[in-house]
Amino acid sequence: MSAQMKYRIIKSLSQYTDYCNRHEKLMQENESEYQDEIELLELLIEDYDQRMTGERYALDPVALLKRQMESSAINQVELAQQLGVSRQLVNDVLKYRRNISKEVAVRLSDLFAMRLDAFARPYPLAQGGDDSKEAAKEH
Repeated sequence: MSAQMKYRIIKSLSQYTDYCNRHEKLMQENESEYQDEIELLELLIEDYDQRMTGERYALDPVALLKRQMESSAINQVELAQQLGVSRQLVNDVLKYRRNISKEVAVRLSDLFAMRLDAFARPYPLAQGGDDSKEAAKEH
């Protein structure tokens, strides 16, 4: 007779999100009652974060953003709405015409449950692209 495990190694963003939500819910409950479960979730979440960090650094922030949009089925208009910025700003970032501002990087990291450094790293702009000061004017 094999026992069914409640938690497994995280292998997808949706599983990661589920575990983060479960962790948050347990933290709001009586923490001492769920301490072992909380610690296990923290280990699994940290393990996933560490495994994904190497993958994140393999992609520049724009390529990472495109991948996250695709995997989350979010288009440019929806992303702009969720970030509270213009659609044009999102389009310019995706076409490497503008840098991701620190404020937008924070919003992206929150939206996709990723570490800030995934979106806050420098990357080259396309020829004739605006600098980050211009991007900041958009929001």
